[in-house]
Amino acid sequence: MIEDRVAMTPFDNDMLEFACAWAPFGGNDEEAFIRFGLRPKEFHGRLLRFLRTPATRVISGTTLNSLQQQCRERLARPAKNAS
Repeated sequence: MIEDRVAMTPFDNDMLEFACAWAPFGGNDEEAFIRFGLRPKEFHGRLLRFLRTPATRVISGTTLNSLQQQCRERLARPAKNAS
């Protein structure tokens, strides 16, 4: 469990824990939708904004960089249903 929830809501904490757990595997957009009700772009946009705050000091720099890169890559992808 992520410690130091001072500036984090329970939802933010859950998202961060989930993202950290799945980071080594490249994430899990399907499970993120089921758990948080957010489409991939919404999930990664919100997570990326949160990763830019001091609250993320509780995770390693390597994990932080990996998550930021994953978020940027997901946000750059065209939507699956885009024509």
